[in-house]
Amino acid sequence: MIITRNCTPLLASNGRLRWDWIFYFLIACLSISCNKGNIDQNNQITGYIVDTVIINSKERILDVAGYINAADLDDDEKSFFLYNQHDHSIDEIDLNRKVFVKTFPLDAEGPNGVGQYIFGLQVLDDKLLFAKSIPFSTVIDKNGQVIQKINWLSAKDSVGNPFGAVPPRMELVVNTKDWKVVGTNLDFMKKSAFLGILSVLDNRVKNIDINLMNSFTDYFFKADGIPRPPWVYLNADENHIYVSHEYSNEIILFNPSGAFEKVVNYEPKLTPKRAKLPEILNGTREQIRKEQQKLGEQVNFQSPVWDKVNKRYFRLSTQWIHGDDSDGTAGNIRARVFLSILDAEFNLISEAELEEVPSVYYKYFAKDGKLWVCQNFSDELGFLVFDF
Repeated sequence: MIITRNCTPLLASNGRLRWDWIFYFLIACLSISCNKGNIDQNNQITGYIVDTVIINSKERILDVAGYINAADLDDDEKSFFLYNQHDHSIDEIDLNRKVFVKTFPLDAEGPNGVGQYIFGLQVLDDKLLFAKSIPFSTVIDKNGQVIQKINWLSAKDSVGNPFGAVPPRMELVVNTKDWKVVGTNLDFMKKSAFLGILSVLDNRVKNIDINLMNSFTDYFFKADGIPRPPWVYLNADENHIYVSHEYSNEIILFNPSGAFEKVVNYEPKLTPKRAKLPEILNGTREQIRKEQQKLGEQVNFQSPVWDKVNKRYFRLSTQWIHGDDSDGTAGNIRARVFLSILDAEFNLISEAELEEVPSVYYKYFAKDGKLWVCQNFSDELGFLVFDF
């Protein structure tokens, strides 16, 4: 099949070349080439739309202070669940209607006890919730009934030794059929980090070394003899389990079964890819506070979140800006917040500074292809919604 298009002839009626058209043709080619080069070299987002959403709490006092990270979005991207320390309960927010729906009371002790405090929350299938606590965690239904208790401290490792005396900082349930749980574990003696995979039914833990690039060791502080390791993030989606930490942009990927895949690194343009190594790792509380402050002023990475609509990842990072600390305190902390957008293979595709995010404390997720950043607006629960 021959396809014909109407084209401007390069030959005049006398058979001579049309140099004026050739000139414009070359200019057009050069422009396309330059634009392509600019796209390759400059991946910054030049514009976006941001809306502010305030939740109608119906006079319910929602906990928007210290426990904002003990929250999760369900798979339908409709309901947002938030722990409320005021009365030890979980509140459900309908994000489509922007309104508080109901609360689920929790028991601290007894047969349905979930512990005194909740440090993390995960929405599971079958209308179940995973509540991270200490020394054990629980899976509950929305009536507050305990379905499964998860206790790392009673588990054994692969050779039969006790798991340890401290439960993981972060935990996620990855399979409710045979009750597989993953958690981030720190070895304070070796200054290293592991991904623990707990088979609840077998009561066994498998530890996988995630300190592959020695970056956890590089930022493992001790203040007056007390360990202050880097904060380790744990997240999961339909494709991966991924682990990261605050001072480096590396992402350690595992498949949903817990098998190691690879370490991801990329080259951001708006922030360093990792903070410079601290001058000291062992010192007084004041010395270590200043070292951590210097690290936070360079960069502090958060965990990526999956945008299942556009098949991409959102990742926020922060540079702390400290106020006057002449009185010996850290002063007021402000933030410069940056967004990195990664494709499904974790390649960096664009970046932007989000000047609208005012705080260093936030919870964020992807909903309907947009980035939602949870904020405290004068003690009201709200969200900044970014559309790119």
